[in-house]
Amino acid sequence: MRKFTIQIFLFLFLNVISFISFANNESQNNKNSLVGKLNQILSMQDEDKPGVSVLVKKDDGVIFKLSKGLANKGDNLSINSNTGFRIGSISKPFTALAIMQLVEQEKLYLDDHVTKYIRELPTGWNDITIKHLLSHRVYISDDFFSDSNLNLANLSTNQDVIKFICSNKIKVKAQAFESGIYCNSCYVLLAEVIAKVSGVSFSDYMSENIFVPANMKNSYIVEKGVTIKLGDALNYAKTESFFGINQYTTGAMAQVSSIEDLNNFIVALKEGQIINQKSLSLMTKVHSDGGDDGTFGLGWTIGWGDEPFYSQGGSQDGYQTELFFYPKHNLEIAILTNGGDETYKLQAKLMRTIITHYN
Repeated sequence: MRKFTIQIFLFLFLNVISFISFANNESQNNKNSLVGKLNQILSMQDEDKPGVSVLVKKDDGVIFKLSKGLANKGDNLSINSNTGFRIGSISKPFTALAIMQLVEQEKLYLDDHVTKYIRELPTGWNDITIKHLLSHRVYISDDFFSDSNLNLANLSTNQDVIKFICSNKIKVKAQAFESGIYCNSCYVLLAEVIAKVSGVSFSDYMSENIFVPANMKNSYIVEKGVTIKLGDALNYAKTESFFGINQYTTGAMAQVSSIEDLNNFIVALKEGQIINQKSLSLMTKVHSDGGDDGTFGLGWTIGWGDEPFYSQGGSQDGYQTELFFYPKHNLEIAILTNGGDETYKLQAKLMRTIITHYN
């Protein structure tokens, strides 16, 4: 009887090992298939043109990481995984995370009115809360960041934005859930709230409470008096400006990060090193519906389904970027580019290939 039992055990054990080996081989083949597709897409990227930096993570491991192209044409400097890029609106989730840290510390509350912290705002702002700002539920009759106001943006700071929206000509109101309107000015105000509540500048707060804890060694905020660091990716690999201007508004944009930084950030966020999981769950639920612009969480754009993705894209002249989390597949993607439409086409093709592969 004992011999028979041992034989059965060995049979089952060998079959389990065989199944695991088959599953591992299938998983490896699946990974190799995707990597091959991504390499083929990036083979279209020339080494002597502005480029792209890509990260794909699956099941908490890096399955693809590649940087290609130029950060600086003048110096013939190539992009690598530590090259900083202006990440555009990917700055917004980072600003939102800073707000949620202060909420966790009970230094402010989501239902606080913004006028509690920015007292110079006119009475029209009295009904606008921190949550309204985070979830893009604010109507502003004239957008400081519109193309028609580009002449105002050159050398502008957050105080210039506040001065602009304090004008009697600017109308503002809180929006219902189904009327979200993508709002850059809202995140400028959030940056100012963070500075007021914390007692330090927005850039210092981000460094001390987000970048350092998440081991984001190449990340910083481009504010007045700060320029792109030597070696970081220039716009179209040739200029520090975008649309021919220099702008120093923070909160909605202005962050510089590398693909290696975003790799470390993904780990820190998922492990609860920046905010707790309860706060992250709140951030990644739908809080407003922007119609064609998508549905918004707190700092994130939210996808569809029972386990939706959450993401944020950035577009700032030649800088086109994407940060994407898909919990259903334990999948994360980060793409940073500095070549305008040309590298954006690569970015879109990469995103489509990866998501299609896992859906």
